[in-house]
Amino acid sequence: MTDNAIARNRGAGGTALRWLVLTVAAIYFIGPLLAAISFTVKKPGGGVTLSAYRDIFNQPGEISFGHALIYSLLIALATIVLALALMVPTQLLLHLRLPRWRGLVEVICLLPLVFPPVVLVVGVSGVYRWAQPGEDGQGGAAFHLLRFIRDSSHPLLLPLLYAVMTLPFVYRAIDAGLRSFDVATLVEASRSLGASWPTTIGSVLLPSLRTALTNAAFLCFALVMGEYTVASILLYTKPFPVWLAQLPTTSGQVRAAISVFSLLLVQALLLVVSGVGTRGARRKVASS
Repeated sequence: MTDNAIARNRGAGGTALRWLVLTVAAIYFIGPLLAAISFTVKKPGGGVTLSAYRDIFNQPGEISFGHALIYSLLIALATIVLALALMVPTQLLLHLRLPRWRGLVEVICLLPLVFPPVVLVVGVSGVYRWAQPGEDGQGGAAFHLLRFIRDSSHPLLLPLLYAVMTLPFVYRAIDAGLRSFDVATLVEASRSLGASWPTTIGSVLLPSLRTALTNAAFLCFALVMGEYTVASILLYTKPFPVWLAQLPTTSGQVRAAISVFSLLLVQALLLVVSGVGTRGARRKVASS
């Protein structure tokens, strides 16, 4: 058998293996979704109906489906902004000025994986027990600040906690992006051409980190949209996962329809964001 024949056989075997893996993965991920959709549209006596999806927007309760979803989307946006604002400057500083501190910072960022969310909530509850109003019932500046942060109308407490919980994922995503190119060389070239530090970061480094930042944002978004423990223990009823768990309906079809609808909606949002980022990257490459 010639070398070309051996190479063709290996290529055919590799292609078959790839298709087998893709088929198994598709069945594993798409199969349960198709089964759930089939369950939500099936009539008890036979036939197809969309009544379960119509009932999503007619569920009684403190807030509606749309309000709960928008509430969680705003929390996710705030979490993404906080996490990136914290980790991007930190990672740039570690890669450019303080490489010896990288191991320590990595260990600190991985701590949320070691401690469960309940421990984080217990610590926050202890802080709120400490900052109680005084004998006059007024309280000091710390008490008013903490009460403002925890207010359910603008729950800044949840994005702060979620930003801590996403540190391991955001750290890894941005660190992988910075390791994919020579940061020091790009910064040195930009600075030698007369660019300021803000220009270097905004026009050179951040565009090079577009994929890493998008991945980090996706991970933050996924965690916030599925996180139930922290919001529930802190008695927040408006986030979408808590709202979904506390639905007054006993219909399994409606609950499954809400899960399917929210999953497809979130996936659509992610595809839109991914498409915008991809078009922006292609436009930048074409213009250069």
